[in-house]
Amino acid sequence: MEKSKKLKQESDSILDALRIERTTLTQDEFAYKCGIPRATYYRWITGKTEVKLTLPQLKSLCRELKIERIDELPDDFSPHT
Repeated sequence: MEKSKKLKQESDSILDALRIERTTLTQDEFAYKCGIPRATYYRWITGKTEVKLTLPQLKSLCRELKIERIDELPDDFSPHT
């Protein structure tokens, strides 16, 4: 049942949509693995603050999302409007 819940997840945030599509990690797990405080990740995916990544966070994010080339990253992680 847990797996089916994860498959039905949707998000207006491009970043969170990528997490759902490319990983099996929860928001908490993903944020932790990327070195991003959970509250910061939440503010990013809700559009409350602009995404500003450190280089180590960017590297971790790319590794977790299986992004190999910089042009595979979206230009903006803000929620869809």
